[in-house]
Amino acid sequence: MDRSETMCRYCGVSYLIFHEFHQLNSRVAQLEEELREQRGSTQREKAQREALELGRLEWERACHLEVQRHVEEKVKSTREELEQSHRDTERAMREEFEQKTENMKGEYQNINKEKERIAVRDVESERKKREELERKSEETEKVLSDALQKANKNVEELRKSFQQLEER
Repeated sequence: MDRSETMCRYCGVSYLIFHEFHQLNSRVAQLEEELREQRGSTQREKAQREALELGRLEWERACHLEVQRHVEEKVKSTREELEQSHRDTERAMREEFEQKTENMKGEYQNINKEKERIAVRDVESERKKREELERKSEETEKVLSDALQKANKNVEELRKSFQQLEER
C-alpha cells in the first residue's frame, strides 16, 4: 500500500492508530457512564442504609421506652405489694410483741443476765481472736521482712556480679 492510503495527509497520523484512538475514546465514555450509574446506585444504597439505620434506632428507642414503662409498672406494683406486706407484718409483730411482753415479764431479767454473760464471753473471744490475729500479723510481717532483706541482698549480689561481668 501506498503511504498516502494509510496516513492522513493533513495531520500525518496513521489511520490504524486513529481508529484505535477512537475506540479507546468510545470505551472511556462507556466506562464513565457506567461509573456515573454506579455512583448513583451507591448513593441510593447509602440513603437506604441510613433510612434503615434510622428506623432501627427509632425501633430500639421505642423498645427501650416500652421496656422502661413495663419495668416502672412492675416496680410500682412490687412496691405496693411490699408496703402492704410490711404493714401486715408490722401489725402482726406488734400484736405478737405485746402478747409476749405480757407473758415474759418474769423471764426478762434472766434473759438479760444470760445476754450479759454471752456478751462478756463474746467480747473475751473477740479479744483473743484479735490478739491472735495481731500475733500472726507480726509473724507474717517478720517473715516478709526477712524475705525482703534476702531478696534485696540477692539483688545486690546479682548487681555486683552483673557489674563484674560487664567489666570483663
